[in-house]
Amino acid sequence: MNKRTIHIIGNEFTRDFYREDLNAWWTYRLGIYENYCLASIKNQTNKNFVLFMMLKGYSTNFKDKIEQMLIDSKLKYVIQIIGETSIEEALKQYLDNIDVVYHTRIDSDDMFHYDVVNEIQSYEYEERRALLFSKGYCYDCRRNKLQHYYMPAPPFSTIMYPIETYLDEEKQDEYKGFKSHDAIGSTMKLIRLSENKFIVNVHDTNRITIYHDDRTIFKGHESETEIPADQVDNILNDFGISSMTYKLKMQQ
Repeated sequence: MNKRTIHIIGNEFTRDFYREDLNAWWTYRLGIYENYCLASIKNQTNKNFVLFMMLKGYSTNFKDKIEQMLIDSKLKYVIQIIGETSIEEALKQYLDNIDVVYHTRIDSDDMFHYDVVNEIQSYEYEERRALLFSKGYCYDCRRNKLQHYYMPAPPFSTIMYPIETYLDEEKQDEYKGFKSHDAIGSTMKLIRLSENKFIVNVHDTNRITIYHDDRTIFKGHESETEIPADQVDNILNDFGISSMTYKLKMQQ
């Protein structure tokens, strides 16, 4: 990655939910973000990136709280309110002399290993190139259980864009050529990255991810073999968390 490239790590709270306990739901969800996802991003040895937080709908009520988390992280960050500010407006202070964008997406409850940014930035730009982690871990933070996990095309990919394409959402969609992350391999030039560099987190507000207690085989991969309990803390430490994170920070 050269000096005319900006690396963006994208987080988002853009889905609306219709529940009676919305404030409680979002308070819990933001705790998961701060103590797991953001903790792993803060843990990166290479901090040459900008954290890009996108908000929409009910989550905008928590903008001040989210921004304080980002301030406390001491990371470079921007916040975009969808429908109010454009990508270019949100990023304007970082765009001088930039030709290329590496955009890395991570769900707001998942985690990256401490050297993920270093690995991503070791690859040079190529048009329609995507970098993908497929084999990592699944963690049930409530029970402190960790297992191997495999996804052929997970949502946390890095896509390389020309700057003029990245700043236009319509051009972004045309450039990618896919709507769901499952189809990324049909239009992008994929490079699969190192194993065991991400964690998907299972908690009380998950919509999809499930921790399977029984060992299963996924398309020929032993994807859900459980990690022995005495090895869990060493692995979690590389993601900036510990086995006590849920008890000490989420149950205060």
